[in-house]
Amino acid sequence: MDGITGIYGPGDGELVQKAFLATGALQHRGKTGSGIAVGTDRGIHLVKGVGGIADVVDVEIVHLLQDLTPSAAIGNVGYTKNKIAEKRNAEPVMVRPKKASPWQVALTFNGRIVGEDELQAELEDEYAFETANRTELLGALLHRCVAREGPTFEAGRTLVDLLHGRGSFALVALVFDGKETRLVTLNDDRAFEPFCFGTVGGNFVASSESCSHRRLGGFAERDYLGAEMTIASSAGVETRRLRVERPLTDVFQAIYFGNVASQYRGQDIFQLRKALGLALTRLYGRPEADVVIPNPDSGRGVAYGIAEGLGMTLSHGLVKQAQAIRTFQESQVRRRTIEVGLKFAAIDSVLRGQRVVMGDDSVVKGSVSEGGSVWSVYNAGAKRLEFWISYGPMFFPSFKEWRRGRECLDELAVQRAFRGEHPYDKPLEEINRRVAKLIGVDRVCYNTRENIEAVVGPGSFQAMDASYPVAEEHWPDWLKQEVERSAKLGLRFG
Repeated sequence: MDGITGIYGPGDGELVQKAFLATGALQHRGKTGSGIAVGTDRGIHLVKGVGGIADVVDVEIVHLLQDLTPSAAIGNVGYTKNKIAEKRNAEPVMVRPKKASPWQVALTFNGRIVGEDELQAELEDEYAFETANRTELLGALLHRCVAREGPTFEAGRTLVDLLHGRGSFALVALVFDGKETRLVTLNDDRAFEPFCFGTVGGNFVASSESCSHRRLGGFAERDYLGAEMTIASSAGVETRRLRVERPLTDVFQAIYFGNVASQYRGQDIFQLRKALGLALTRLYGRPEADVVIPNPDSGRGVAYGIAEGLGMTLSHGLVKQAQAIRTFQESQVRRRTIEVGLKFAAIDSVLRGQRVVMGDDSVVKGSVSEGGSVWSVYNAGAKRLEFWISYGPMFFPSFKEWRRGRECLDELAVQRAFRGEHPYDKPLEEINRRVAKLIGVDRVCYNTRENIEAVVGPGSFQAMDASYPVAEEHWPDWLKQEVERSAKLGLRFG
């Protein structure tokens, strides 16, 4: 999960500062690496490193980059796409053709391409791959398309067609032809990743989320459709759709990833999460509860909905510590456990002796619940704890985790709760009971697929039904076997 931004604004004396602010607005999407690249009429210049955007790009660097009089800039914040965060793997990245080329390309992207080894093998004679970051691969593919067809919509269509069924991507790139730098944006044909654009203060701005546009004092015009491309240059700004496929947007962006100040399909994410909480109260009715609290921070919206639906006041019994980081994509169990333990502090006076309903967005692996919020609430003296979840049971892993093998399936809380058997044919009540026992709470209340889709609309519910933006031919064998098993058992919630 990365946050990406692109701004085109020739003559704007604050362009780099605006790129910094727009990128910083996405900091919730990752903190392991970040960077900014600017394009001028003399070439592309890049600054990147390990840490948040403010750790990498300070005021002096902003001034130095602005003194280059850039016409365009791109930025990235994100999780490392590898086990170890290193400066060389931070983004944006510069494409390195082995032979002299009139085209210079720097890019960053959000998403995941599968079958990348095969693609890279085809390019190794033409491009040098200097990092362990597969963004270089996407950059090489883009550079090859541009070298053959120019910075055109035809080049974009070639890339989209090549990557059809191979995962997801939303990219921003700077393309320099020796005279000027163009800003190029492009996404996959299913529009899986969040990606929006608009004009703010006369500048074209593309971003993973609309909170970037709000940070600059404007608004996003709309989300990108699938296979939609923008080319911004001295000739103007033009956007075209290059291929039409059935959209498969990632619903989990509204449930968890997105900033509550952002929009999903034109609706405030906070209001969507609140509506999911209201739906839970209609599904489960009035519980034995004295207080409703959120599991901060992404559980805040659903908790507001739960409190409203139950006619109760929302209390804040847990505090997310300032040093806390998002642990969702931390694959190393030991490190994840340590980080989770640093995440929360409970307010004893709110929780002691109380029957607590806690609203949360999801239970993925269960480690945040077990080692963090659950322990903290009980340690504060709560006598009962119910976990009300805005999302449904997660049977399957994100396709972005496949590279870790079957481990990413077996570690899911629902799979762990049914170790030695299968959860696919079990009623929701049984899944609730088993997961509650696993994470150590009195009750778990998952949402249903019908409720979620009624609120956020159709899209990819990959964790519930394996609706991946990846053609089945690229699925790992262990996943194919598991999905076939779930189909034979009659998966109830897909």
